[in-house]
Amino acid sequence: MKKSLTFNNPVLTYFDAQFEQENVRRERQRAGVLFLFFFSSLVGYGLFAKTVYQLNYLNGHENVPQIVFIYLAFMTFYELTFWLTMKYLLKVMNQVPILAKFGNATLEISLLTLVTYMAGQEYNHPILAVLSPLIYIYFIFIILSTLRLSFAISLWTGVLAGVEYFILSYHFIETGTIVSEHDIYTKQLFPYLLKGLFLFFGGLAAGYVAIQIRKSIQLSIERMETQEHIVEMFGQQVSPEVAQLMLEQNGILKAKHEKVSIMFLDIRNFTVYADTHSAEDVMTYQNAFFEVVANTVNEYNGIVNQFLGDGCMVTFGAPIHLENPSDNAVKAALSIIEKIQGMNEAALIPQTGIGIGIHTGDAVVGNIGTDARQQYNITGNVVIQASRIEQLNKKYQSQLLISQEVMDEITAIPIDTVQVGSVKLKGMANEMFLWKLA
Repeated sequence: MKKSLTFNNPVLTYFDAQFEQENVRRERQRAGVLFLFFFSSLVGYGLFAKTVYQLNYLNGHENVPQIVFIYLAFMTFYELTFWLTMKYLLKVMNQVPILAKFGNATLEISLLTLVTYMAGQEYNHPILAVLSPLIYIYFIFIILSTLRLSFAISLWTGVLAGVEYFILSYHFIETGTIVSEHDIYTKQLFPYLLKGLFLFFGGLAAGYVAIQIRKSIQLSIERMETQEHIVEMFGQQVSPEVAQLMLEQNGILKAKHEKVSIMFLDIRNFTVYADTHSAEDVMTYQNAFFEVVANTVNEYNGIVNQFLGDGCMVTFGAPIHLENPSDNAVKAALSIIEKIQGMNEAALIPQTGIGIGIHTGDAVVGNIGTDARQQYNITGNVVIQASRIEQLNKKYQSQLLISQEVMDEITAIPIDTVQVGSVKLKGMANEMFLWKLA
């Protein structure tokens, strides 16, 4: 059964709704990955804090370790908070606003640029800051932007990182001094321009990957939507279970032997009602009656094979295998009787009497027909015998008759059970022992 989805925006299509849910999951996943990255970096930085501090202290950069530590600690807390609160935000919103994503990307990139700038101010040669490992965090943000499934956001992340990196490099070059011939390379603007362009193209590539991921997700959702639609529409002609199985097995349900319980149900005096009422009244009556029957049958894992106008044929045990189809069939039958009695008392339907017959046995189940037209079918004496048992309800003034084969397998015998005895069924050579349960 297709699960119902509730969304704040009523105009969202099925794909839009499913995609927004996937998008939110990816956003939370991205925050989780960034938390792990910054937490691991923070732990690693802490383990080597003494070495880092001594190295910077000897060179007069004692404030650099504190700046980097504060940055890593803040980002760890920020990403963890975002990851934890995301699931609570989902209760009041089903999507992350696009402006929030752009704002988040801008904050992450610009904060890294600010920290790099602050670290550069502590160096005698500020350009060393843009040559430090801090810069590679830009690439982490760009790579993980693909999880946002948006070309625009990935491109923005790359453009912002490239522009800010280049401006920062240009600023450090202009404000720094050359102290030796070995410093010439660090003062050339062209290498930093190339690095900025690489960041830009990194964002472009990440955007392309995001588009491909989005297309893949879209295709999967559309296929799922199409399959559910087919099951829903095809399930109006056959049971949804049969429709689902046929889709899974490419439309071919190979014939096989299966132990099943067959239930035949008949509406008493339906012909008289149909002759004295309009077609609309008859249709309304049938719909109300069979809705109860179908829902109850589904509840006990049976399928309605066919509606017969004044009744129906139901199967338990195929195509869905059941360990005890007899027990399911009897429980479903008793529940149907109880519900119809309740509807009679509430005057929801015309006063209705029913007759149900159940028999359990071996049947051949599967597709029959030609290549052009096939039908799922249940074949065997068990079907004929169940039909004959149902017809005897009129003779014994009963609502539910079952065979001895069914009685042998049910787990609880109703207190009103009455032994009918051996009965010769119409068209059958051997007698059958029957029980009256209602």
